[in-house]
Amino acid sequence: MKNKLNTRLLNILILLMIIVIMIFIWPSVDRFIFKALTALLPLIIAFTLAYILNPTLTFLQKRKIPRWLGIIFVYSLIVGFFIYLVFGILKPAVDNIGDLTIGVERIMEQIGTILNVDTSGVTSYAKDFVQDLVNKISNFFTASGGTVESVWQAIINSAVIVVVGIIFLLTFPRIKKEIKEYLEDTLKPKAFQFVRQLDRELTNYLWAEVIIAGIQALEYGGLMLILSIFFPEFLAFVPLVAIVAAILSLIPYFGGYFSILFTAVIIMTVPNAAYGMIGLAIFTIVFPQLDAYVINPKIYQTKLRLNPIATISFVLLGQAFFGIIGAILSVPVQVVFEVTMNYYKQDIKNRLKDFNSKL
Repeated sequence: MKNKLNTRLLNILILLMIIVIMIFIWPSVDRFIFKALTALLPLIIAFTLAYILNPTLTFLQKRKIPRWLGIIFVYSLIVGFFIYLVFGILKPAVDNIGDLTIGVERIMEQIGTILNVDTSGVTSYAKDFVQDLVNKISNFFTASGGTVESVWQAIINSAVIVVVGIIFLLTFPRIKKEIKEYLEDTLKPKAFQFVRQLDRELTNYLWAEVIIAGIQALEYGGLMLILSIFFPEFLAFVPLVAIVAAILSLIPYFGGYFSILFTAVIIMTVPNAAYGMIGLAIFTIVFPQLDAYVINPKIYQTKLRLNPIATISFVLLGQAFFGIIGAILSVPVQVVFEVTMNYYKQDIKNRLKDFNSKL
């Protein structure tokens, strides 16, 4: 009886200690952790790119194309795309984006009319926010307004991503082989199978996100292209809307709403944009449903079924702690969590049962 009491008190003390550490220490280290993650972000992006692109390079190798040549070809396409994205899409769009505040004001006025509420305060805040964002982007492209350091940091980070990404891809087969051999020697068979399943699930998820982002870009870009027939000024925004929709598609559940809102703001920048809003309304009724119930389920080649409430919770927590980057990375983290819970479900239940018996 004495030993059981001691064990119970020890478990309670450990649990309380963990809670105290999380409450009192986290506020002191969260900024440090955020800075560390920001500093390591280029390495994380480089490894993620290598992780995604490795199957493509393996496929090219099977077609008798040397790995180094495949890496040069693939990274040339990626670098060329991002140069076009910055100087062919974003820079021209920034030059024509000054009327976005008009679109924001009209959207808020429409919402106020529909709900019969005063939206002037929210409208003023939203206009200031958009204008500040436009100014920051403009200053970044011109390296003015104290953004020289940010521009150099972006250039350095881009160079690190390219160089380190190439190194990762060159050594990826050897890295995978060494990790496999190490895990086979150090882990139990069940743990080794768990790592392999986790690798499959993450690979499937990342590829699915890439494909979905491409589909979203085609959908929203196609919508703006059709609208540009009636409003030629929209033609300049076709690539921008497509790219923004592709990026926002990485945010589960909320990304589609943000894409629709951004597109609506663009449409409302022109006078008499009622026909454009009608087109967006039809698009909103048809395509999000098509994506949710037909396209996306076909693309996801994973047996893992993520709980919607849990996914939203992960997204909100990721955004609260790490901003937009945290929101995007929240689902991969959830995938790791869900795979771990599903694979070790019985072991976790047994541990909890044993823990409860000692309380």
